[in-house]
Amino acid sequence: MDFLITSSAFKKAGAEAYREEEDRVVDELRAEGVLSAAYRRTDGAGVLGIAHGPDLASVKAALARLPFVAHGFMEFEFVEVVPL
Repeated sequence: MDFLITSSAFKKAGAEAYREEEDRVVDELRAEGVLSAAYRRTDGAGVLGIAHGPDLASVKAALARLPFVAHGFMEFEFVEVVPL
């Protein structure tokens, strides 16, 4: 299943301490095929991407490994999508 993931609620205070680990886990999720696209908005108002997995629960569990998610700096919204 494919999901559009978005997060506009991003708490910045304190998040920078986790930036390096966040980038490492994003790379791992890409290598595992969980993330095929991940973008940061240039206005700083959030992120969006495409995530893949057998079901929504597995995608949520994989993205929960992200330090920004695990430490409460970011929450995702998920919408299942299909190719045109």
